[in-house]
Amino acid sequence: MIFILAALACSSGKDSGAAGGDSAGSDPGPMTPCNPVDDGHCMLPFPSDFQTVADDSTPTGRRLALDASVMPTNINGVVMAPEFWNEMDGFSTVGMMLAWLPGATTEGLPTWQDLDRVDDPDVGSLLIDTETGERVPHYVERAAFPEDTSRALLTLRPVVPLHPGRTYVVGLRGLVDGSGALVDSPDGFAVLRDGAATDDPDLLGQRDRYEDIVFPTLEAAGVDRASLQLAWSYTTASKQASLGRALWLRDSALAWADEHGLAYTVESTTDSACGDGDTIARTLTGTFTAPLYLTEDAPGTVLTRDADGWPYENGTTEVEYTLRVPCSLVTGARPGGLMQFGHGLLGDQSEVYSGSLAELADEAGYLLGAVDWTGMKKQDRGAITLMISQDPGRFAIIPERTLQGFVEHALFTRLVTGPLAEDPLLMEGEVSLVDPDDVVFYGISQGAVIGGGFAALSTDVDRVLLGVPGAPFTLLLERSDGFLPFLQILEGLYEDPAEISILIGLMQTLWDPGEAAGYLRYMNEEPLDDHTQPKEALMVAGLADALVPALGAHVMARSYGATLLTPAPRSVYGLPEADEVHGSALLELDFGYELPVEPVPADVDNAVHWSVTGRDTVRALMVQWLVDETATNPCDGVCDPD
Repeated sequence: MIFILAALACSSGKDSGAAGGDSAGSDPGPMTPCNPVDDGHCMLPFPSDFQTVADDSTPTGRRLALDASVMPTNINGVVMAPEFWNEMDGFSTVGMMLAWLPGATTEGLPTWQDLDRVDDPDVGSLLIDTETGERVPHYVERAAFPEDTSRALLTLRPVVPLHPGRTYVVGLRGLVDGSGALVDSPDGFAVLRDGAATDDPDLLGQRDRYEDIVFPTLEAAGVDRASLQLAWSYTTASKQASLGRALWLRDSALAWADEHGLAYTVESTTDSACGDGDTIARTLTGTFTAPLYLTEDAPGTVLTRDADGWPYENGTTEVEYTLRVPCSLVTGARPGGLMQFGHGLLGDQSEVYSGSLAELADEAGYLLGAVDWTGMKKQDRGAITLMISQDPGRFAIIPERTLQGFVEHALFTRLVTGPLAEDPLLMEGEVSLVDPDDVVFYGISQGAVIGGGFAALSTDVDRVLLGVPGAPFTLLLERSDGFLPFLQILEGLYEDPAEISILIGLMQTLWDPGEAAGYLRYMNEEPLDDHTQPKEALMVAGLADALVPALGAHVMARSYGATLLTPAPRSVYGLPEADEVHGSALLELDFGYELPVEPVPADVDNAVHWSVTGRDTVRALMVQWLVDETATNPCDGVCDPD
């Protein structure tokens, strides 16, 4: 079904203004579904305004019009159905761009190691904001997984989030093959670049867009049109289209809680005498009732949709929770804030029993609370594996169930700071042990990737701790050892490796609202809506992390306006440096392992991922930041294993 974006403008939390208008051109869309500009695949270059049609009812003036006949198709003939993508009015604000220029190397193109080349007059790749004319910093690499290297697509990745609802132009020039010779342009693009005669209706249909937008934008940036080997434009999704459902769900769930109350149970309590080094005085487990917005209360499902494509309540669900009270609050008979925890990849809330977490909570004076990440919890593993192996067109089961998870996290916050705060089990005499005005979110690994989104969306979270974080998910995948089993499934199902890259590229547009990526612009200076405020974040990451590469942490840190704590193992593009920070900060740890240049995982045996957040020095930094609102490097020099 088509998501009628016009409905967004009159719904709660939505902006009625058209973000991009018809800036991508007023052409009616493709005559045929195969883009003739890049002959490497009908979906290339990706993403492209060729894959959209004009639609005056959407904030951008465009709507995705992906055709099933050109979508990735596996060896069993299963087509990646475009239904969920065609609800959108543009593409991801942090997604990768893909192109195929046979024989082209990455020689002379910016890498993640020299991002400051973005303003070089002769840089070989450009990503330009058509509204401001600014060049967007990015890097270029080739997918490393294809055995057939001729089908390893050129991949451009922005290192800052793009503006929602805006058109961008991509340009490539000066690309050479292994012998140093310039590679040829695709024939279709050469026709548009050179103004040659053609009777191809799809080339003729794009000519106005190229003459009015693509070429003028590049020429204004100092690019000689004749030097271009490939160029195209694409439009990012509006905030309404990408995040509209998330905002509506949050507001609907909080209103539901106000109307119905938050019914809860306490199913078990475990007490400690708080002696001999104990850090946790009491642990509560139980359930609470939350509204359900999924078609079924089960893995593998998506959000409900009414006739306008809008979610609606579909009964209720029972959510399990864990709440731990540190000894420092009980023995001091004083209230503490809530530290809401987000668990790791396809895990569960039992990770909140970590000893280092307990020590952090006790030292900083916070209750520890957790619920599972619906959408990316242990019970979702089977459904996700089946989706990838059988029908990737159902990819929406991940981000849409994660939005249900956001609802459950938001209501858990309200439960602890509301009804549970008055429960006798959380009272010491007449003193509640819960400070309802102090809420911190702490996510580790997947919990940091997804949690960045929840924290931005939350109306209650004040500050954010992110351990080994990163965004967007599709930047992390190829560099993560955790994705290798799924990549191996895809490699066995798709004969053309280029289709795997396209499939991954498509994922991000749907993933944006279900992880940190879609909210990167809204954690620093720009509020998400009238109900939220910018939030400070403390991030800790490790070089050569084999599960969540620090490149993703850099994207988050730049977006959050963070400062790099010094002394640091390296400078990070776009981050100021200081030895004392009041506000958002990033600490990087160097364990001395080799850092891969290509998009492949670091050596998983180095255990960097598991060695960062539990360190005494990192815990000391977190306590300092939480208690004193200051961050200084906790190590004697650069943080390392010694």
